[in-house]
Amino acid sequence: MPKPKITRTYGPIHFEDLDPHRFEDLVRELIYDYKDWQSIEATGRSGNDGGFDVRAYEKVGTPSQSRDEDEEQEEAHPMSGNLWMIQGKREKELGPKRVKEILIDVDSKNSPYGYILAASANFSKDSYDVFREELRKKGVTEFYLWGKAELEDMLHLPKNDRILFAFFGISLVSKRRSRATEIRQVVINKNKLYKIFGEGTDFYKSVLLRDSKDSKYPYKADYKDFEKHPRWREYKAIDYHPSGLIVALRKNFAYVDIKKKEYDYIEVVNLIYKESDSQEVRNKQQIDRGKIENFWEYLPRHNQATYFRNGLIRYDEMLVIDDKGDNSHKFPHIFVDYNFRTGPIAGSYEYLELGEKKSISLKDFKRVNKFPKKFSAEKFGKIHDDKDLGLEKFYQHRLNHGDEGFYCLYDIDGKFSFLNVRDVVGIPHPEDSKYKNYIKITHKESISFSDYLEKNPNREHPVQEMLGHKPNPEDIINIYEFKKTFEWEFKKDNKIGFS
Repeated sequence: MPKPKITRTYGPIHFEDLDPHRFEDLVRELIYDYKDWQSIEATGRSGNDGGFDVRAYEKVGTPSQSRDEDEEQEEAHPMSGNLWMIQGKREKELGPKRVKEILIDVDSKNSPYGYILAASANFSKDSYDVFREELRKKGVTEFYLWGKAELEDMLHLPKNDRILFAFFGISLVSKRRSRATEIRQVVINKNKLYKIFGEGTDFYKSVLLRDSKDSKYPYKADYKDFEKHPRWREYKAIDYHPSGLIVALRKNFAYVDIKKKEYDYIEVVNLIYKESDSQEVRNKQQIDRGKIENFWEYLPRHNQATYFRNGLIRYDEMLVIDDKGDNSHKFPHIFVDYNFRTGPIAGSYEYLELGEKKSISLKDFKRVNKFPKKFSAEKFGKIHDDKDLGLEKFYQHRLNHGDEGFYCLYDIDGKFSFLNVRDVVGIPHPEDSKYKNYIKITHKESISFSDYLEKNPNREHPVQEMLGHKPNPEDIINIYEFKKTFEWEFKKDNKIGFS
């Protein structure tokens, strides 16, 4: 079928129609709600700006009042704050050389806290790199480069419609909705989503979020930067929030050390699968996931976690909800105004889930490098097919029925000492002696009973149950964590044999 011809309903914003001072005024208007400012000064209008078109002071927190009474305190002046330098350049082209020339105005001996360069041109990767490198060398803490695309995105936001009209005579919002109308639209959107996904929680259903400004769907090739800035994307809707719909952004294998407050997660494979993924993509994800999981499952159980990041799509930012979808994406579509940086996501939060769905906030945690850059395929150790662990039928039954709480062997006399990490051992089937269940050892350690309980506070009863008595705190117990495996998995590796 031939590609249909698309006609734009509005064209690009003509920044070149503004004189330089008027362009500076536009930039100043756009920054008013960008930070919590103490003051904003239009220094560029004076003609002797010292490199500042706009000078602004960001409010900072007040100093702590908990010092000793004898200690002298230097009170901050009520009008003090972090100095920001803002420059506007109404120029058609700004290459790396020109960017470097502009940044000469930034005094490295008395550098501002923050810097924004806004221009009517589009910037190349080299220009961004030069901008970042120069300001870092000059000691600037925060800095942002706004090109034509970023400025257009800001002006397309409903909150900036008055600015768009004041400077260009364009209004994308023909009239402001009354508060009652806004509330009514929120309720309509919420109730429609309840009909689509149901009123429960954890529904985990696909939804396509589409940029309302896009007119080229479903032709990704029409956007050279689609991978970096997609105009539509499939997400998994998972729950409701009072302000909107919660969607899953990431789910990854993770590591956590609660005592040290450290964590890491593997970004290579997102465990959230999409209906729109091709079979080729799914196959690759499955292979990569297998290699990653092979590394992750050999971490101690108390270090194994799952990383989650979820995002919010606000009800009041949903313009249209199409509950049917189309042939390209046969699930609901929601049209929203995409932000250039964050897409359709109004906000996000992250957390870890550690066994039995225990959630851990990452507020005070530090990310560390725990995982390798490359992962290899599964390798097994010895296959102890002729060994008998001597487990009671109670444990055989639990293993046969997939009891997730049974993942450890314990001894204090060394009867399991022949087992090493990656070894496989067979356990008789409780109902049929012809068959066996197999487990692979994923972690092995010897530790005092008290130290083990400190890391694993819910394991006192399983230890006591398997040993037949409660150990003394100083007694050394041997721990063998395991995971159920299957004969076809370890027999596919022809490099291993049976002991």
